[in-house]
Amino acid sequence: MMPTDLAARLRLLSEATVNPVSAVRGISAELPELPLGQRFTARIESALPDSTFRAVVAERSLTLSLPQSAKPGDTLELIVTARTPHLIVAESAKETAARQPPPATLSHAGRIISTLLANEEQVPQPAMLSRSTPLLAEPPLQAGRLVSALQQVVVESGLFYESHQAQWVAGRYPAEALAREPQARLLRPLHAPDAASASKSAPTEDTAETSSPRSAEPAAGRSTTATTPSLPAELQLLVQQQLDVAATQHIIWRGEVWPGQTLQWEIAADEQRQDAPEEETAKQWTTSLALTLPRLGEVNVVLRITPAKVSLGMTASESAAALKQGLTELAAAFAAAGLPPLAASVQSHEPT
Repeated sequence: MMPTDLAARLRLLSEATVNPVSAVRGISAELPELPLGQRFTARIESALPDSTFRAVVAERSLTLSLPQSAKPGDTLELIVTARTPHLIVAESAKETAARQPPPATLSHAGRIISTLLANEEQVPQPAMLSRSTPLLAEPPLQAGRLVSALQQVVVESGLFYESHQAQWVAGRYPAEALAREPQARLLRPLHAPDAASASKSAPTEDTAETSSPRSAEPAAGRSTTATTPSLPAELQLLVQQQLDVAATQHIIWRGEVWPGQTLQWEIAADEQRQDAPEEETAKQWTTSLALTLPRLGEVNVVLRITPAKVSLGMTASESAAALKQGLTELAAAFAAAGLPPLAASVQSHEPT
């Protein structure tokens, strides 16, 4: 039989109204608005067992994952690198800045070229070279002397100085030839492999300054009044001519080959057709001469050189017949020298 007091207790429980427990309000997991790349300040509160950190950010306690170590009390300047709804991944602002490439700046040579190009308002012109004294003291008995003199006046003009420097460093260009170029004469000292070898092979300063005197003729229509910092005035025009050669691949030389005999000589690269077959895209060059000779009169010569052949076209006012008679002998000389086949023609024209 159930005790009286137990029955009374059960009756009270069954008659009582049980009030439901109110729902527990969840803890907000919202993070502050910190988009990727945002810079913010975090004060480290503690290090957590999973190698993350408890930190105060914008008056909120957050969990941070940091690539560097930190200790309680540290205040860090951070940048957001990744985030999830419950986690912010950040990196030190100093380390991020250290990885940024430095702002691009021009080298000293670049600043010089930039200054020279600042006033470039026209299409690049052929590099114009001239000489104040004849190449030879008298007409040569052998053509080879004139060929050598013409070659030297262009090669040592300074237009190819940097290329010759590179060849000299590799041991493929003589120091004495490099020392005769304008840059070597005007920019002292000439950088040599060692002082001993330079003193043996390079000319003295007096010799270098007076050997092969030449002057540069300004290109038509181009002002040369602007000055370039740290560049001798004598070289400013020459550097401009180097830029023109790089842009046009065209050189014009004017001067006397011997006293009283003037010459205009042009060297230019032929433009290649974009649709030309690959085997025809090799560099092609054209050189032309214009002069008036005592016995042959006014003569104009155009020589076009390709890997496959050499084309020679001549026009003369008084000596067309004599030049035609020498074409066979000239073609034989080309073949004997191992040069490509020669295709030559001579035309007559009225004297100017």
